[in-house]
Amino acid sequence: MKKKIAMLLCATLFCASALTGCSNLDNAGTTASSRSAADSVVATESAAESETADHSETAAESEAADTEASSENVTATEAAADISDTTVAGWQFVVEKLEKNKSLENVSVDLGYTGVETNDYVKEASDGNVYYLIKMQINKDGSTEVIDWASLKLTDSDGNEYTRIDDEFLTNLGMTRMSGTKLNFGSNEGWIAFEIKEDASGLTLSYPFESETYSCELPDLQ
Repeated sequence: MKKKIAMLLCATLFCASALTGCSNLDNAGTTASSRSAADSVVATESAAESETADHSETAAESEAADTEASSENVTATEAAADISDTTVAGWQFVVEKLEKNKSLENVSVDLGYTGVETNDYVKEASDGNVYYLIKMQINKDGSTEVIDWASLKLTDSDGNEYTRIDDEFLTNLGMTRMSGTKLNFGSNEGWIAFEIKEDASGLTLSYPFESETYSCELPDLQ
């Protein structure tokens, strides 16, 4: 009888020990699983934060690059606003715009009345020639010399020389015409016209002052 009781006690203790071991194993497994899940969440959050940071940095770099490119474009545009700006012998020559056309037509004309009438005004260059128009600013800057239009030359690469023509027709085109008289003082702005060979290229605008010569190479126009 004592032996049976002892055996029952041993069996009971063994079962209790087994149950405690299983409980500890379950708790350990649960703890490990929880730690693994937590670590996974932390890793996911870190990866997301890293990706967001990388995206923000990339976006910032892209925006900075666009801003720099835009700035360069603005600078280039501003630099190209005037074709040439040169001061020679106390006179400043600014070449602003160029036009090259065989026929000039369809303009509005201010007739000096209460309003503006629209006329179909047509001006044709001679056979084999075209009109070459230059918009300029010419400002006196301490010079003792005057500018005589007869001395202003437009020369092409073949050595042909052209002088300013009688360009009063520019006002009929609605364009501001440069004064046709000698320039002696102040600031002057407007268009002047030449009639040149149709295939002329390599054009240079020049004026011979007593002290030095003004010279400006003009871009070829189609």
